[in-house]
Amino acid sequence: MDVKAKIDEVVEHLEKEEDVRLDNFHLKDSEGLGDTLQKVFARFGLTEEGIKEATGMRWCGCNKRRQFLNRIFPYRKNSDPQKEEERKDEQ
Repeated sequence: MDVKAKIDEVVEHLEKEEDVRLDNFHLKDSEGLGDTLQKVFARFGLTEEGIKEATGMRWCGCNKRRQFLNRIFPYRKNSDPQKEEERKDEQ
């Protein structure tokens, strides 16, 4: 299977099975970019356990990198529309 076909398969799975679309991805349980990348990589078969097994390492740092990415690229929840408008005005 070529790369484009695999990506299309992952996108289709996210849309159908997990109801993740461009218009609602920010409403899902992911805290930030790290969580999203973990989900996408898992769909491609790249998991923390698999990396540790393949490399023989006890710790690969995946969770630490995920948390780091979540902190620097968090998903904002639109819980307060007025605060969201204030953020837009500041930019």
